[in-house]
Amino acid sequence: MKSNTKTFFLFVVLIFIDQISKYLSSNFVCNKNIAWSIPIAPAIFCFVWIAVVGFLVYLFFKTKSYHQKIFLILVLSGAISNVIDRLRFGCVIDYIDLKFWPVFNLADVYITIGIALIILNVMRNKNTKY
Repeated sequence: MKSNTKTFFLFVVLIFIDQISKYLSSNFVCNKNIAWSIPIAPAIFCFVWIAVVGFLVYLFFKTKSYHQKIFLILVLSGAISNVIDRLRFGCVIDYIDLKFWPVFNLADVYITIGIALIILNVMRNKNTKY
């Protein structure tokens, strides 16, 4: 199986898992803002989201590193799943409440882990090429 096919399959599975977890959650909040409930104008959000996702897709197809592709898929699947919520409900469904941190969801975990892994990989391998 070709690596882009594998990563696309992972992308779809991650979105499915996040969407199902939101559907099964009985205790959730509807977050109309961005990360950590920071308010942002919808037009600005839309512009920034399209620019960032477009750049991530560009990096995905440009990179030769399978690991970097996986890290980018984590970020992209989280971003797309949260946008699916915005389109369906007008907000992002958050349901993981640790009581000492703002409420979040599995897609947020994907994004955070993906970004952390990208940063760590770039710092470790200063010669990483996209």
